[in-house]
Amino acid sequence: MSPPPAGSGPGSADATGRPGAEGMHDLVLAPGAVDLPAAARLFTEMLSADGAVVFLVDSERRQLEVGAAYPAPKAEEPALRIPVGYGVTGLVALNGRPVAIVDDSPRNPAHRRLLGLGPEETISRLVVPAHAMGAAVVAVVAVHRRSSEGFTSQDREGIQRCADLLGLRLYAQGLLGAAEEHRSERDQLIAQAISAQEAERRRIAGDLHDGVTQALASLAFHLSAADTALSALERSTPAVAGPKTQIEAARRLAGLAYDETRAAISGLHSLMLDDLGLVAALESLTQNVPQIEVEFRGDTAEEIGEVPDHMAAVLYRIAQEAVNNAVKHAEATRAVLSIRRVGDSLVLSVTDDGVGFDAQAVREQTGTAEFGEHYGLATIAERCALIGATLRIDSAEERGTAVMVELPLAPTG
Repeated sequence: MSPPPAGSGPGSADATGRPGAEGMHDLVLAPGAVDLPAAARLFTEMLSADGAVVFLVDSERRQLEVGAAYPAPKAEEPALRIPVGYGVTGLVALNGRPVAIVDDSPRNPAHRRLLGLGPEETISRLVVPAHAMGAAVVAVVAVHRRSSEGFTSQDREGIQRCADLLGLRLYAQGLLGAAEEHRSERDQLIAQAISAQEAERRRIAGDLHDGVTQALASLAFHLSAADTALSALERSTPAVAGPKTQIEAARRLAGLAYDETRAAISGLHSLMLDDLGLVAALESLTQNVPQIEVEFRGDTAEEIGEVPDHMAAVLYRIAQEAVNNAVKHAEATRAVLSIRRVGDSLVLSVTDDGVGFDAQAVREQTGTAEFGEHYGLATIAERCALIGATLRIDSAEERGTAVMVELPLAPTG
């Protein structure tokens, strides 16, 4: 191989005409996963070498795997695994110190095939660690020449700086991947927990429907029969007037208990949500609030798009709680429940014309359980936090209340 041209070394320009360090700086700042083949090419060009291999350290398996090589390797690349501490590359990964060696002859057959070496061929190599935070080594960069021309200390210093830049980028990429994996696991656990909670609600609602409501209906039937019988005796036996009055009261109480139980069943579980989806369930909710007028405004199910089941269940519970607040606490006469698709977000809102409250006093507490008497708002905030939705509450005394929830969704096709 001919001597390196003048100006080669760590300060030399890469194929784009920019200094090697600047090219590496641009590479590690590029969005997305780091381009390891481009990094291997850049290391090669920086030192006017014949090739380079970027090994990634698998800390769990305690081994090095080929991340990329330049020139592009053949099928031997994925077959090469080097234990940490084994050979020159493994030792650099273990102790974090660079090594320059002349006339090296790797013993691993897969390594020789990766470098394209014949049976008797040797190479000169410069092997440097790519550090992350502290002394941790996340990768090893091995640059080689097919000659006995070694690498200088200036070569080593220059490439070490670039290798450490790459190491920091790989470390950050690993942290991001781990965070995304943990977030995915968290989302799965939350979905499972909400699904289990909804399943328990369905079970309780079913038990109430099959047990308590049937018993109450039967009780009402028997009380009605008793009332009819006593009515027939009332003219001839005035003494039955007192018991008849008590039975009539018991009939009213049984009817009230039946209605309350049916309302509780509806509150525990919405068959509409299971069968027809979120939009239909919310619309049905507005039609089952006899105390006040609730208007529904919403996009169609097709416009809303697909909403994961556990998120739909939480949004439905939020709407339930907000409407319940309007009925029980706001002294409202009218409310509006709205659900819209806005870009890649779903916006749910419930507004009322009730007495309102001093929202400023609780706005800073949104997202915590410290809402004092505003327990319903605390519940809504906790549900929003559970699915990653943002909550906004606007209210003023005598001016009503607006509860707005924004839930990011996966982009539509």
